[in-house]
Amino acid sequence: MSTTFGSCIDQVINNLKNGNICNTGSSFKIKLNESQYAEVLYEKKGHIYDLQHTSIPEDYQGKGLGSIVAERVFHHLIDADKDVKIKLTCEYLQHYQNKNKNKYDLYITQ
Repeated sequence: MSTTFGSCIDQVINNLKNGNICNTGSSFKIKLNESQYAEVLYEKKGHIYDLQHTSIPEDYQGKGLGSIVAERVFHHLIDADKDVKIKLTCEYLQHYQNKNKNKYDLYITQ
């Protein structure tokens, strides 16, 4: 059974790393499987994105998917707008930024 679950996780990670990011106007969603998404809720004001909450389905929590989601969303924002500023209201994304300090410092705002 763990082999099946392991294969499932591998597919979910592949989807996260290579899947499209859907911008709904208030969140970024990345499809994990046929029925579940990882999601980052945000509010946008000008060039500032306030990333407010990260959501990973319970079945996939604790498996490193949050880091992949954070990296994908940060790169998505930076690639789309070199003048973007990212405010981190979400506690998980604050934690992620603290672990990866120098990587996104130019884009983080209060």
